[in-house]
Amino acid sequence: MSASINNVINVTLLEEGRAAARDNINVCAIMTSQPGVLSTAERWRSYKSPSAVEQDWGASSVTAAFANAFFGTSPNPVSAGGTLIIGYWNAAGETLPATAGVLRGSEISQAIVLPVLRQHEDWSFNITVDGTKHEVTGIDGSTAATLADVVEQIQDKLTPEVASVVFDGSHIVITSKTTGAASIVGYPEASSTGTFIGDLLAVSDGSGAAHVDGKADSQVDPETQLQALSALKALVNIKGVSFIDKILDAQVPLIAAWAKANAVIVYETFTGSEALEVDPANPAWAVTLASQTNFRMLYSKAGNRKLGVSYMARTHTVNFNGERTAITLHLKTLSVSAEDYSQTEIDKAKRIGLDIYTTIKDVPCVLSSGTNDFVDNVYNLMAYVDAVQTDSFNLLKTTPTKVAQTYYGVDQLEDCVEKTTRGFVRANVFSPGTWTLPDFFGDRDMFLRNIEQEGFYVLAGDLADQSAADRQERKSPVVQVAVKNAGAIHSGDIIINFNK
Repeated sequence: MSASINNVINVTLLEEGRAAARDNINVCAIMTSQPGVLSTAERWRSYKSPSAVEQDWGASSVTAAFANAFFGTSPNPVSAGGTLIIGYWNAAGETLPATAGVLRGSEISQAIVLPVLRQHEDWSFNITVDGTKHEVTGIDGSTAATLADVVEQIQDKLTPEVASVVFDGSHIVITSKTTGAASIVGYPEASSTGTFIGDLLAVSDGSGAAHVDGKADSQVDPETQLQALSALKALVNIKGVSFIDKILDAQVPLIAAWAKANAVIVYETFTGSEALEVDPANPAWAVTLASQTNFRMLYSKAGNRKLGVSYMARTHTVNFNGERTAITLHLKTLSVSAEDYSQTEIDKAKRIGLDIYTTIKDVPCVLSSGTNDFVDNVYNLMAYVDAVQTDSFNLLKTTPTKVAQTYYGVDQLEDCVEKTTRGFVRANVFSPGTWTLPDFFGDRDMFLRNIEQEGFYVLAGDLADQSAADRQERKSPVVQVAVKNAGAIHSGDIIINFNK
C-alpha cells in the first residue's frame, strides 16, 4: 500500500458561508375581510396570476376584483420578481372549525430507511388514537419497493376509519379521523410481538416526532386592522399593503406609525370633501403633520379603493440591480379609471399630501403631491437601507476566516458599503450633484468632491480613536455615508421669446 499524500501536502478547504438575501422589496399585500379560504388559522396565500386568485376566491368576488386591479397594472411587482399576498383581516369575528389530532414524524430518508425495512417481515407497534389502543402487527417490509408500500400496510392494519397514515415525502403523518378536544394521536410504543418500527420511521417519542392534539370549535373575537397587519407581518415579509376596506379614521395614525416602524409602505385611498381640508380632525392631514411618510395617501372623489392597489402595484416594480431603473409615480398610468378634478381640488389635494389620478389632455396620469414626501423616495431608501445592512452582514458571514479589527478589515467594510451604494447610483436612485446641506463629515473638500463626482461619500472612523470597550466588543468604527438623491423632474417652466 502506497503512503498517503498527506505525509507531504495537506489541503484545507475553507468554504464560503451561505449569504443572506436582501429583502424582496416588491412583495405586496391586499388585506381582505372576505370569508373564504383564509382565516386566522391560515392568514395568507401568495399569488402570481389573477387566475389563481379567482380559483381560491371566485371570479366575481371582491377580492378577485382588487387582485385584477393589481395584476392589470403594467408593469406590476410580479414582473420585477415580486408577488401578491392576499392577507386576512378578521373584521367581524369568526368560528374556527374543530381540528383533528395529528402525529407528525421527524424527517426521514427513503433511501436510508428502506434497506432496513426489508430486513424484517414482522414490524409492529401499538398506538393510542382518541383514547383507544390499537395493535399494528405483521408489517412485512421484505418485499417493499418503496416506503409507500409499508405505509399502505400500516394504513390497512390501523384502518382508515381510525386514522389516516401518509408519507409526505419526508415525514410520516398520522391523523385522527375525528375532530375536537378528544382527538389525540399518541406516540407509537413497542408491541408484545414483532419488531418495533416506531424508531425507524421516526414517529416514536424521543425520535423528533411531535403530536398536536385536536381542538374544539372556537370563537375568535374581531380584530383591528392594525392587529391584522401585525399578525401578517410576523408571517411574511410584506413591503407594501393596501386594504380592500376603508382604514378606519381611528386606525390611521396607529397604522401610519406602525408602517414607519416596520419598514412597510401602506397605501390608503381617501374620499369626501373633508379629506381635502386643513383640519386636525382630517386623518390625512394629521398623517402629513406627523411626517409619517410610509403611509401613502391617495384621493378619489368617486371612492374607488382599487386606486390604492393599482398605485401600490405600479410603485413596487423596480429592480435595483439594473441600470437607470428607478422610477417616479408622477404622470404614470394605472389600471383604474381616471377622474376629473377642478383646479381647487387639485391644489387642496396637493397641500394635504394626497396624490390623485386624473387626465391631462385626455391622457390619464398620476399627479403627485410631495407634501408628505414622494413615494419613490420612501421606497428607494427602504430598499437601500436593507441592501447596505444585508450586504455588510454578508461580508462578515461569508468570509471563511474573519474580517480583522484592523485598518484592512475596516477598509473591507467601507468598500462593501461603497459597492452597494454605487449600485443604487447605477439604478439612478442617487447621482452626482451639489451638496446643499450645511452638515458634512470628514474632510470638507473631499466630502464635496465625492458627492459632485460620485453621488456619495463613505467614511469609516479611525481605529486609533476607538474606545477600549468597543474594541473588546469587536465593533467596527462607525461607517458614515452621505448620498445625493437623484430626484425626478415633475414640472418645469419654459419661456419663449418671440420676435416678429
